[in-house]
Amino acid sequence: MKTLTMIFLLFASGINTSIAVPKDSLSVQFESDDALLKGKLILPHVKNKKVPAIIFLIGSGGNSSYSKDYKHFLEFFFEEPFENDEVAFLYFDKRGVGESEGVWYKADFEQRARDAMHAAEFLKTVPQIDQEKIYVVGHSQGGWIVQICLSEYPDFFAGGVSMAGPTFDVKKQLINDYQSAFICNKDMSAEKALKKAKRRVNRDLTIVSILPLQEDWKQLKVIRKFDPKEYLSNIEKPLLLLFAENDRLVNPTWSLEHLSELYPNGLRENFSYHIAVGENHSFKTSPFCYKGAWSDLKFSEKTKDVMVDWIKNEIGNVLEAQN
Repeated sequence: MKTLTMIFLLFASGINTSIAVPKDSLSVQFESDDALLKGKLILPHVKNKKVPAIIFLIGSGGNSSYSKDYKHFLEFFFEEPFENDEVAFLYFDKRGVGESEGVWYKADFEQRARDAMHAAEFLKTVPQIDQEKIYVVGHSQGGWIVQICLSEYPDFFAGGVSMAGPTFDVKKQLINDYQSAFICNKDMSAEKALKKAKRRVNRDLTIVSILPLQEDWKQLKVIRKFDPKEYLSNIEKPLLLLFAENDRLVNPTWSLEHLSELYPNGLRENFSYHIAVGENHSFKTSPFCYKGAWSDLKFSEKTKDVMVDWIKNEIGNVLEAQN
């Protein structure tokens, strides 16, 4: 396993760290199988050279849009720290969200990964983009999709970052969610909350398999059997897994336990992970059972630095390998 204490080869990355790099913000669209997906490409002004690119994948739900729900998240974790760097960003809304065609709750995770692959395929047609340095980053459910992308489409992606993406299956993630809610809202012990959460999830999965009325339940019927185990076993490209200590949706201990089961002799050298101490699912500084206003919480500078340094180092490693 790669550690996160390393000398970052910024001098080899071709990244300009001294002055702000002018960038264009362009509305873009691309076809993915039966849907036209729309988003935004942030492209640096460069001449006679090609730049690396990062594709970002949003989380779950029908209201999860890069331009609304993730606006401040993307500014903090990507646009501001890379302001002085020659790096492109592609954001797009998944099927049925924003102006993208399709129905989000009918798409399984493999379809979402194919959509990301087609996003990378689109980037390869942009003359300023270095085809060998396209990275994929996803948050929450998007982290699951990153794992599929690196496993199934290694020719399209140089590496990726899973931000609060579980390494365990959908059923266990639902149990995780319920257990946290019972602990925080019902003052239950962890053991008692876990038992009740398992019963509740078994009930929910039975209902959604027979009569899913809500859109969220229709989506759950499609994805309920998903397990990332096979995909995680096949990843050979660099992958950074970011977990948060106080994440009520993705227990970092459970995630590491699943990785240990998958790799009993230790993680592969292409895997790195970081546990953000005192942070929640969105990598904001927060106690586990925070009950205040979400807007009062601040994104983590430390987690931002960990991810940005990892990305810059990987970009440098790719350039070194090419030379």
